[in-house]
This record gives sequence, C-alpha cells and structure tokens, in this order.
Amino acid sequence: MGATRAAVIMAGGVGERFWPLSRQTRPKQLLRLTGSGAPMLVDAVSRLKSIVPSERIFIVTGRHLVAPIRAARSGVPPENVIAEPFKRNTTGCLVYAAGALLSRLGCRPTELTLGIVAADHLVGDADRFRQTVRAAFAAAEAESVLVIVGVRPTRPETGYGYIEVDKVTDRPQPDCLQVHTVRRFHEKPDRASAEAYLAAGRFFWNSGMFFWRVSTFLAQLEHADPGLSRIANQVIRALAAGDELRGAEVFAALPNKSIDYVLMEKAAAVRMVPALFAWDDVGAWDALGRSVPTDASGNVAIGAPILIGTAGSIVVNDLGPERMAVAVVGMEDVVVVVTGDAVLVVSRDRAQEVRRVVEELRRRGASQL
Repeated sequence: MGATRAAVIMAGGVGERFWPLSRQTRPKQLLRLTGSGAPMLVDAVSRLKSIVPSERIFIVTGRHLVAPIRAARSGVPPENVIAEPFKRNTTGCLVYAAGALLSRLGCRPTELTLGIVAADHLVGDADRFRQTVRAAFAAAEAESVLVIVGVRPTRPETGYGYIEVDKVTDRPQPDCLQVHTVRRFHEKPDRASAEAYLAAGRFFWNSGMFFWRVSTFLAQLEHADPGLSRIANQVIRALAAGDELRGAEVFAALPNKSIDYVLMEKAAAVRMVPALFAWDDVGAWDALGRSVPTDASGNVAIGAPILIGTAGSIVVNDLGPERMAVAVVGMEDVVVVVTGDAVLVVSRDRAQEVRRVVEELRRRGASQL
C-alpha cells in the first residue's frame, strides 16, 4: 500500500528552563542553543528537507507563536505553520496535526504517514539522522505499528524517559537499523534505576520522535482509550472536511496530556528504531556544555563575558559586550544569564529548577515572561 510521507515539527513549547532568554514570544526553539549558529527550529527543518519536500513539512504551534515562527524564515511555506486552537500538550498537537494534514494533502488515513519530531532537540550527524528517519518511516509503512526512535544512553540520565525493548544484539552499526519490539516505557528514573538501565543494554532514551500511518494512530488510540479516540476522530473528521470551527470546538475536550501517557504506554503495537546519531533534548541551561563548544576550563561563554578563575560554568550575555559588561570571577559550575530586563544566577546542578523561578514570576504577574 503506497503512502504519502509528511513531517510534523512540534513547536508549541516555551522552554521555561531557559528563562530569562526564553520568553512567551521568543521560545526555546527560536533560540540559538547549538553550535550551528541557527535557531533550533531552522536546524530541525533543514534536517528533514532531503527526506520530505518543504511543502510537506508542517510546524504545529500555539496561536501566539505563529507570527514569530513565520518571521524566523525556517524554510517551510508560511501557510505550513499551523496553530492549535488551545494548548493540549502533545496529544492535542498530534490529533490536530493529523486532521489538518489529511485536509491539506487530500489523503485518506491509510495513505498518509507522519514523521513527528521536536523543534528544539540537538541532533548530531544529519546524514545518520536521515538514515534513521527513513528506516522509521519504512517500519511504520510495513506494519500497522507505531514507531519511535530510541537513543542509546551514554550516561545514567535521570531527566529523560526510557524505552525498554525485548532484546538487543551486540552487533554494531548494521544492527542499529533493526526494528525492535517495545516492551515497556519507563518514566524519568532515579539515579540507581538509570544506572541499572545503562548497564542492561536494552533501555533507550525516549527521543519523542514518532512515525505512523494516520490510520494506525487512530486504531491504536481506540485500543488505548476509546473515549479519547471518539473525541480525536471528531476533531480529525471536522478538520479533514475543512470545518476548522467545529474542529476547534471539539478539540477543547481533549486532555492536556502527553501522547506518551495517553497512547504510547498503552498501545498494543509499538516498535523502536535505534538512533544512529547523537541526541540531546537540550532541556535546561546545563545542557549547553554538551551542545556548544567550551573553552579550556570547560566554560560556555556567549556574548563575550569576562571569565577569571572560573571553570565548568555557562555565562550568557544576551546584550553583547557593547551594551553590557558581564564578568564572573572565581566561580565553578554556575550558570549566569544576563538579558535586558533580567539576570539569572544558578548552580549548574540545579539548572532544572529555573522553572520554579518562572512559576514565581507568573504568580507575581511579572512582565519578564
């Protein structure tokens, strides 16, 4: 059975843990947080272009981000930036994307295969990324299964979810493109569990990259949650018929939950293709040490800060040296970020807690969001 391939880039998040650089209208995916020098969203589009033509690459985001994303000139047609009517996590994003693309591309659910990626992840070796993505598309078209890309862990990471597969052989690169049966999904583990997963060899990081025929997505959703499936089908039918008003009305009833929780953890047929490429979700400021070149003391220095006797730190001067002089002296393992209206100083090992700052600013009704 032939299939039309399309790509969906999920770009609705803000990236609160990158405050104060990340804001409501300047989210993480529009920041330059990798060594490429381009916004992360632009990198995401560029990686996909030789697999799926630009006219079949779609960016799904919130209404307030449509204009900033179009202004970023990511390389897709402006009309391919699609706004969800409400925030409903990745479940809403992917239901809405399915309906909108069936309408835009004039396909039936059995004819459309979606490759879904995030706008704000670090991906190494674009050629190996494309090789992996092509294998995942092929797996999703060969069987009625949901396919996910798993990343072989390089450290006992407690900030990622994990995928457990049935069996992994020890053969190197050629075996990496084998399709593995997923046994179970695991939430973010504690340190001891993460170390056990790393040692076992059959646990992979959950990359959040999905591949499926729309018909398979709908069938597995029916298996996982019949009530949710009814709502999703109503949304998709309305959008496929071009009735966006009705689609938005029904969309409001969708749960604000992750697709991992409502579908992937409960689905009857899930396969995994291991990534051939290095990957990082660049989740918080401490990740920049893995995505941006460091100096001889292990510092990430952006915006020409002055660093004296400082090591293992991340210092970002968003204003540049002409407008703001930023200096850090005698510090280790800290994050310092300076913008026009905010300063962040946090221990590098507590970078995940920046989200708590955003929560407090929101409670205060602060303007620096």
